[in-house]
Amino acid sequence: MKVRRCAATVNVVRRKPGILPYRICGFDLFEPRRCHGDTTSLNIRLSLRPRKLRGIFVTCDDLEVVVKKYIALLLSGIALIMAACGSSTAVEPAETPGQMATLAPVVEPTPEPKSAPTVAPGTQVIVTDGAGRSIEIPTQVNRVISLAPSTTEIVYALGAGDRMVAVDMYSDHPPEVADLTKITNPDMSVNYEQISALEPDVVLAAAITAPDVITQLETLGIPVVVVGSFNSTFVGVLDDIKLVGKVLGLDDQANELTSSMQVDWDTLVNKVADLEERPRVFWELDATDPAKPYTIGAGTFVNELLIAAGGVNVFGQSENPYPQVSLEQIVVEAPEVILLANSIWGVTPDMVYARAGWEEIPAVKNQAVYPINDNLVSRPGPRIVEGLAEVVRVLHPNLP
Repeated sequence: MKVRRCAATVNVVRRKPGILPYRICGFDLFEPRRCHGDTTSLNIRLSLRPRKLRGIFVTCDDLEVVVKKYIALLLSGIALIMAACGSSTAVEPAETPGQMATLAPVVEPTPEPKSAPTVAPGTQVIVTDGAGRSIEIPTQVNRVISLAPSTTEIVYALGAGDRMVAVDMYSDHPPEVADLTKITNPDMSVNYEQISALEPDVVLAAAITAPDVITQLETLGIPVVVVGSFNSTFVGVLDDIKLVGKVLGLDDQANELTSSMQVDWDTLVNKVADLEERPRVFWELDATDPAKPYTIGAGTFVNELLIAAGGVNVFGQSENPYPQVSLEQIVVEAPEVILLANSIWGVTPDMVYARAGWEEIPAVKNQAVYPINDNLVSRPGPRIVEGLAEVVRVLHPNLP
């Protein structure tokens, strides 16, 4: 059944003032607005199917969106809704007590879901992706779209960059991707119409890709392969590369690349294995509030990388993978080195040295605060060995 797209005005309840985001739990906002009170009204875009006209309650960290569509609307108002979506004249359904949304037509079309094509025997294969799903893909994949920088880099590292037809807006390596079509926005919303028009054989998603994005793409008849997991490890990254190699029919190239990466990783780990001095490190992810910065805890790939590089994560015992810590906690932990993963956003060592209350931290006293290329160490892709080498150089500058 064709997905009808309608506009709706809903009440948004916030627990504090602020700018409402472009996307709220998967709903696309036509226009973000600043909310100074307890409530405001927004235009949002909804994809409606008659079989899904039911009450929806969505909760976010700092807002609640309630879109009520009563069963009575399902039974008696479907015709009115479909007429509103398909004509240029708004037709309002009969008012239902407590109803919060008024539907009106939207001119912008959306692509219709594609029926599964009839394929000849032997032209499809099944792969198991990083989410454990069995995905049917063509045996020959010639057109690829990537939704994450890590998967983009893997495709190019396997020598298949010529098959890439579009990428997400944050993919920036290798430089050739600058010329490719971008199919996501800064808020990570996805241009489904554009993706459908590009007719990809497969879309490569990441563990961080929103489930509703994957569902929508699959509704359009596009195979989506999830690469990676939230609890990524070095071994897991090697498996991710092999998965992409299988999807692209480049198993030999994937095996050669991962073997080379394993050798280089082991060489670096062995280089620091016998060191007696292992500096205590504070890894700064985000210090928008310098008194309460975010860092890394246990269960993260970066923590594994930091240990492999011969460092000690001062918050490595935290069960929260990305804890927000206080300045007092950092002072108590007394890190000897501070690595700035947020240097990509313009944070510099001098800015850290000037922070009030940080002057007693050993790393600040000794001016041992260093920027780090976060793209090398946080993207679970083929450049992570380069990231490990960079951290080793910073922590152990006297090693040959």
